Amino acid sequence: MDQEKDPLATHYKLPLFLTLFAKTLNFISKGLTTRFLWKIFCSPIKFKVPPREAEFYNKTEQEKIQAKSVSKKIMVYRIPNDGPKVLFVHGWNGRSSQFYRIIELLSDNGYDITAVDLPGHGRSSRSNTNLPEIVDLVSEMMKSRGPYHGVVCHSFGGVAALNSLRHGAGCEKLVLISTGMYEVKPTFKGFVGLFGLDAEYYTHRLFELAESIHGVSPGDLGLDRFSAQIETETLIVHCEDDKEAVKEIAIALHEDMKNSTLHLTEGLKHRRILRDEKVAEMVLNFL
Repeated sequence: MDQEKDPLATHYKLPLFLTLFAKTLNFISKGLTTRFLWKIFCSPIKFKVPPREAEFYNKTEQEKIQAKSVSKKIMVYRIPNDGPKVLFVHGWNGRSSQFYRIIELLSDNGYDITAVDLPGHGRSSRSNTNLPEIVDLVSEMMKSRGPYHGVVCHSFGGVAALNSLRHGAGCEKLVLISTGMYEVKPTFKGFVGLFGLDAEYYTHRLFELAESIHGVSPGDLGLDRFSAQIETETLIVHCEDDKEAVKEIAIALHEDMKNSTLHLTEGLKHRRILRDEKVAEMVLNFL
């Protein structure tokens, strides 16, 4: 799959002082540069919550828990109900309240709702985080608070959820909206490229550093490595004009997965898709 031409990371803009610092550090020490890049790569940004999401916080029960898997304080949102249980997992730099329209519709139809702000995101405590850690947290949520009838994910959250299923977590149905990446390497190369550094060289060094810390190479977490093994009934929803996660990601996933349905939308891009009424109804009907 040609994900190289338009990886997710190329759509993030970095402050000029960070790129200049990285270039200067590159002349001093390749090791320090690698660790600096890893720190920035693992630092989510908390964006201001728009007024349209305010009602989500009014309708949900909120509890900040100490997650066992990551040893960090995580915000969990609940709307208890008598119907099937559904877990929501947002994307990188996102938050649970972005699902407000889908959550409202499912809740009104009797579904029992749980949503989690990932480490360093939303109302969870500020911290760095990364994909192996998020996979551990999603697995913990699915195993300790499930079983879940459905898991609804956006962007990077879908990558984490699929890895959780791969490692033994389970749900009856999975919804993947705007899945963030298929192969891992293009995302790393796109990120390094933002600093004007040698993308191939530093991607290799970042992979080595990550494996030394977490015991797994980032490349092994790519959906290209295992998605064909996932048998969970899955709805894949993606926008044709998504510029942050190209539609080829969704098409490749659909071709890999044994039990998936693909729906491509238009004009909703990467995030607006979460508040589209027709998409919300599609998720409800699938679940």
